[in-house]
Amino acid sequence: MSKTPLRGVTRLFAVVAAALTIGALVSPVASAVPIKLVLTASVADETRLVDKPFEITLTVTNKTDQAMNGVKANISKVSGSSVSVTDWNGLANTKPGDPGVTIDAGATRTFTLVAKIYTWNGTPRVQFKATISTFDQQPADLTIPFVDPTTTSGNITGVVYGDSNGNGEFDEGEGLADAKVGVFAPDEQQTVTDSDGWFTFTDVPARRYSLSVRDVPGGWVLTNGYFYADVDGDEDADVNIRTVRPLSDRLRVEASMDRDVYEPGDAAHVSFTLTNTGDAPLTGIEGWCDRVGDSQNHIAGWKSWSDLVYPAKVDLAPGESRTFTEVGTVPQVSNQYGGFFVACDFGPEGGEEDGFPAITLWGKVPGAPGDTSGWIYHDDNHNSQQEPGEAIADTAVELVNDADEVVATGTTDADGHIAFAAVAAGRYKLVVDGWVPEYADGFQIQAGTCQSCAWEWSLVYKAA
Repeated sequence: MSKTPLRGVTRLFAVVAAALTIGALVSPVASAVPIKLVLTASVADETRLVDKPFEITLTVTNKTDQAMNGVKANISKVSGSSVSVTDWNGLANTKPGDPGVTIDAGATRTFTLVAKIYTWNGTPRVQFKATISTFDQQPADLTIPFVDPTTTSGNITGVVYGDSNGNGEFDEGEGLADAKVGVFAPDEQQTVTDSDGWFTFTDVPARRYSLSVRDVPGGWVLTNGYFYADVDGDEDADVNIRTVRPLSDRLRVEASMDRDVYEPGDAAHVSFTLTNTGDAPLTGIEGWCDRVGDSQNHIAGWKSWSDLVYPAKVDLAPGESRTFTEVGTVPQVSNQYGGFFVACDFGPEGGEEDGFPAITLWGKVPGAPGDTSGWIYHDDNHNSQQEPGEAIADTAVELVNDADEVVATGTTDADGHIAFAAVAAGRYKLVVDGWVPEYADGFQIQAGTCQSCAWEWSLVYKAA
């Protein structure tokens, strides 16, 4: 047997071994590439809660002798809960065109980021990297201590009060009874204030909670649309929810249109009368219409009412009335809705809009009839969707027009569904036997040939 093939194999192994040796010697060169950017990250020694914004300090050091432009950063989860950065302070790399920042040669810059955890999945550990080659930077690893909501709980206590003396503080006797208070995070719990305005949520997991308040009695209005309670397990989270008297107590607005029936494209003359019914001057009153924004069947041209709407400002002495007549255009698609509306409110910039006096007018425009249908239910768990057992079934319903005339009747089926055919275009409300609307008065249904007119609706009612 010849030994030549074995010598060839031996040489082959020698070559491979040499190549591997050379590769082993060469590979460290990558790790020896000079570091260009060094990132470090830290958080303050403080209590952090799920859903509560917190700050991260990120430092970026340029180790080179040249400025680095367009530096951006990313965050990635290593383990635990996901951290969302809501403010990158110039370092954002979230969309095309983000410019990044410049780090001068040899310089260190410090950035304060704002972040939040929305869902708990354990203590978060994250890593920050810059948008340059991985080999050219030293990333920052960070473990962020949090209060664990699965092992820590606490109570929320608070009061809903009417600030009758205007001192911005809760005083004895100002509590408002029977206001509905809810907490969200992420599920909702609800309670009602007692006779002195107090409410309590007990033994809730530690985190930040958003609070909602509705059905405040006596016409009082909230001064702030956002209320929070921070439950950290150490002490009760106290929340004072202030309400004030509405501007409508002191400012009366009346409005009318020059006709009852219009055609698309007609000019509509609208008269507004503003009256100061209080004993103090009112200044800086501005009008604003169509708060929904770009409604197809809202009167057009209202933004040119330069005497009345923003940026115009109206001042009224005690007892003074002023009348303004403005001209708008009836929308071209108004016949699809059976009419058009004028919806405006009035108050100072930065005021409590919920308390502004408001008007809503409806001008009729003849249009073709349409079908309308939907569901009626009682929202027992307040999740804004109909669930089994919440249908208002087998119940008589009346369809009532804006002249307060009953134009159709029917009965809901086992699922709370009801339909009305060939209804004249226009606005309608439903009168449900034994039930009243949960959230709003006035007109609930739009019939006609408009696109949204064909959509099925869901209306929430409560026992009368």
